[in-house]
Amino acid sequence: MDPVPTLAANGLNMPTLGFGTFRLDDETVGRILPEALALGYRHIDTAQIYGNEAAVGRVIAGAGLPREQLFVTTKVWVDRYQPAALIESVHQSLERLQLDQVDLLLLHWPVFAQAGMNPTLEALMLARASGLTRHIGISNFTIDQTEQAVSFCGADSLATNQIEYHAYLAQPRLRRVLGRHNLVLTAHTPLARAELVNDPVLWDIGSQYGKTAAQVALRWLIEQDRVAAIPATASPHHAKANIDLFKFSLSAEDRERIAALDRAQRYVNPEELAPDWDK
Repeated sequence: MDPVPTLAANGLNMPTLGFGTFRLDDETVGRILPEALALGYRHIDTAQIYGNEAAVGRVIAGAGLPREQLFVTTKVWVDRYQPAALIESVHQSLERLQLDQVDLLLLHWPVFAQAGMNPTLEALMLARASGLTRHIGISNFTIDQTEQAVSFCGADSLATNQIEYHAYLAQPRLRRVLGRHNLVLTAHTPLARAELVNDPVLWDIGSQYGKTAAQVALRWLIEQDRVAAIPATASPHHAKANIDLFKFSLSAEDRERIAALDRAQRYVNPEELAPDWDK
C-alpha cells in the first residue's frame, strides 16, 4: 500500500486519512489496529472518553514502528477542562498511550464552565508548551467558537477543528472560516454513520472507477483543500477498502454531483454536549 499523503497547515504535518477508534472496545482495538498499521495507516485518533487509550498504547508499543512515523491524536473530555485537571488528564492519557507526547491534543466538545473557554484554551497551550503535545486544536466548535478560540490562542496556533463532515453535511460557512485561519478540517463520522455506503449517486460514480460508495465518499473528502478524514471500523475488509483511495481521482462533474447531496443532516448531536449549531 502506498504511503498516505500528508496535510501541512499551521506547522501541522498530518496524514490525510486516519484510523478512528470511536466505539471500539479494547478487544476490538487489539485486533483491528495492528491490521490497520500493517495496511499503512499511520494516523490514529482516540479520546479519553472512548476508554481505549490503553489498548491503543499497547498496540503502538507492540508495533515496533519508529515513533516519528506515527501521528497520534487524543481529546480531553469536558469534565477535565479546569486548567489543573486538563494537564493532569493529559499526563494520564500519555501514560495509557505509553507515549512521551501526542502529536495532536484536542478539546473534545465546546462545553465550558461559567468562566468561559479562555482558561481551558490557556491550559491547552500550556500542554503544548510543556511538551505534552506537538499540536493543539478543537473539536465540534461552531463558527463563533472557532473565531473566539483563534482570537485567544493567536494566528497559526491551532491546527484543526475536528467536526462532523460528510456529503450529507457540507458546512460551507464553517469551512470558509477554517480556510481563512489555515486550520485543517478533520472529518469525523465521514460516512454519515454508514448511511453513505448505500447512496445510489455514490455507487453510480464509483462504478466508473471500480470503487464502492464509501470509497467515493472518502475520496471526495480528502481531495478537498485542508481536509482529513478519520473513518472508524472494526472490519479488516473495510479498513483495507478505506485506505485504498489514492490511485483514482474524481472528476469535476463527480465532485459537483456529490456536493449536491448536501441535506444539512447531522448524525452526531448529543443534547448535553452539542452547541447551538451554525445554521
